[in-house]
Amino acid sequence: MRNFARVLAAVAGGAMVLAGIATPAHAEVWGCYTDVDTRTNVAGAACTGGFGSYRVAAKCNSAHYPYTRTVVGPWVTKVSGQPGPPSIVSGDSQGCHVVEAWTQVR
Repeated sequence: MRNFARVLAAVAGGAMVLAGIATPAHAEVWGCYTDVDTRTNVAGAACTGGFGSYRVAAKCNSAHYPYTRTVVGPWVTKVSGQPGPPSIVSGDSQGCHVVEAWTQVR
């Protein structure tokens, strides 16, 4: 019975080590910038460093309820060592006016 307990403890310890090794790496992007072009009613975001997924989010004002809401662009993926692609959202297609933007990272 003692041998069985030792084997069980060794298997449990091995499983904990494997679980620590198998966890996915945490992606991180940096050097992100956003821009709002009020003439074209578009907001965009791009990141220059790291790797991972991000998108633009923008505060969009409307004359109708809800008067202010957040609209988002598509998730894009930045590959390490390459410039990140832009994520863009238009206020025209959402029926509102883009006034402020920021980057969301996952």
